[in-house]
Amino acid sequence: MIVLSGRAPLSSGDFRHCYLHPDDATKCVKVLKRRKDTRHHGRIERFFRRGAVDSNRREYDHYCDLAGAGVPLERYFPKMHGPVETDLGSGLCFDLVRGSEGDGPVSLLTIMKGEGPAALEAEFVLREVTEFARFCQRYAILASCDEPGNIGFVRNGDGFRLVAYDLKFRQNKEFIPVSTLFSSVRRRKVQRRFERLCGPLTESLARLNQA
Repeated sequence: MIVLSGRAPLSSGDFRHCYLHPDDATKCVKVLKRRKDTRHHGRIERFFRRGAVDSNRREYDHYCDLAGAGVPLERYFPKMHGPVETDLGSGLCFDLVRGSEGDGPVSLLTIMKGEGPAALEAEFVLREVTEFARFCQRYAILASCDEPGNIGFVRNGDGFRLVAYDLKFRQNKEFIPVSTLFSSVRRRKVQRRFERLCGPLTESLARLNQA
């Protein structure tokens, strides 16, 4: 069993904490927050009167489905090593994302606030996010990886590369779940989600260029 009690998370989202693996500094472990610590637990499930599927299970299933279909996830996403047991409950183990100098990712949210590395050019950021959007649309990846807090950049030699995390499949809110059944419909939803991201991103980067 992996002991995580007493350790500070590397990061936290709405549903999970992410910890450095105590026995392997090249890996991290995602663990569900306690019910009282999450703000969104159960809203969709209560509304549609269906049982909850925890975030780790949703990410594990979606990762396995995509990898099984031959999607080259390694282009953007850290490798998943599967479920693990911790003293805080079941966890999901991944490679820890680090840059060529051992640095952690700078999130797109940080970049949009003008707090990213000076060497990270706005044009490059927008081009890479656009390319990532095309990747997700091509493979119909409808997951939480389209949120700016789940997209980052790490150093890659003299430059940078885009990395993404959280392949937790988005739960279907449709009365008739056509986007779950048909990849063509899912691709259109992916496109719309990235369009909503790229608008504010373009505006933020334009302001930074003028500053």
